Amino acid sequence: MREKIKERDYMFDTFRSILMLSIPVSHFTKASANWYQSLYQSGFAHESFCGFMYITINVFVMPAFMFLSGYFSQKPDRARETAFRSILWPYLVFTTITMIAGYGFDTGIGHWFSYLTPPFALWFLFALFLYRFFLRDIIKFPWALPMSIIMMFAAGALPFNDYLALGRVFSYFPFFLIGYYCSKETLDRIRTLKRHPVILVLLAAALVGCSIWLVFTGPRLSWFLLKDSAETLGVSLWDDFCYRGLVFCLACGWITLMVNILPSKRNFLCYVGTNTMPIYIFHLGLRHIIKIKGLYLGAISALIVAWFSLISLTHHKHNNWPLSVTVTVLSIAGAIWLWNCGLLDPLVGKCPKNLWIFYPMVYGSALLTGISLCAPFWVKLYDILTEGFPMLPFTVRWLQNFGKPKEEKNAEATDDAKATGTK
Repeated sequence: MREKIKERDYMFDTFRSILMLSIPVSHFTKASANWYQSLYQSGFAHESFCGFMYITINVFVMPAFMFLSGYFSQKPDRARETAFRSILWPYLVFTTITMIAGYGFDTGIGHWFSYLTPPFALWFLFALFLYRFFLRDIIKFPWALPMSIIMMFAAGALPFNDYLALGRVFSYFPFFLIGYYCSKETLDRIRTLKRHPVILVLLAAALVGCSIWLVFTGPRLSWFLLKDSAETLGVSLWDDFCYRGLVFCLACGWITLMVNILPSKRNFLCYVGTNTMPIYIFHLGLRHIIKIKGLYLGAISALIVAWFSLISLTHHKHNNWPLSVTVTVLSIAGAIWLWNCGLLDPLVGKCPKNLWIFYPMVYGSALLTGISLCAPFWVKLYDILTEGFPMLPFTVRWLQNFGKPKEEKNAEATDDAKATGTK
């Protein structure tokens, strides 16, 4: 009798896809709303649909990412073994690129970054590396999960800043451990709620209602990043504790809702969910363009990204290298000319005042960017940067062996000697 092949649960791929597409939506929302607020309407960034989207995404997306990361880290030895190669190395590569870009383009970024102060969204890689590398040691403590929840609340009372991303490392650690301790059987029991649609509807209504309430009565938007202390943000310690408790409950509620309503069958979003890192890394450039140049130039940048994605998809289908290389080179030259010719100067620092234009431009650009960045061109570019010329053979070997027990290294060396016939 043939062994039954375990069918892949595409719910996780779909879940990752929605989470990843939400990140450029969050970043584009904040940057664009700040422009609208400075140009047209005071307080717009918080008390508007932009505020609702930003708050909803930030109380849910990163906790859910950490939950999934913990869920798929249930082999602690393997988690430590791969932590350097798959997480820390990309962090070092893109932090270096960020600092070089900051100096090279004199944008003001990069001048204050170091490898111990993770820039922008790269804090996630830094925190995830710490979680995965030390997981094997952490789980030896019987009270690890309760202690991590205490750490989350303590983060608001401690004078953290961007150094080592400690505020976020403390704040999101419980979700990683919840994912680690959540077995498949436990998750299957949670997913039985799909048999009770009324409960799911009530849960969704409660979650949305809380986000609306936070728009009008909650702390300022920067609080939801969970990186600074209550004193730094001008919030009382008691309020900070209460808000953190609410965020914890909201995140758990959103995770419960999503694992019950997302499909387990393959769909388009599954492809996005298996190519998340190029989206996570490369959208930051467009976010910065919106922040310093305005929404119009950000939208144009999204169209340029989509154009290169279309070229790569066409090449993937027809495999015509001469044509693809020619079109790519001409497109790069055209993009450089467009940025330097002065035609776009009147659009710098501006965004539409009409909200019927503003919102479609913000969210259309964000989703177009997210979907485009999982095209073969950007996936290959990410692979080149993280696995190509920067990765010298001795570096790969060192990263793979770092953190392994000495006995395991010796055993591998013995196996290699046997395989090659050397001593």
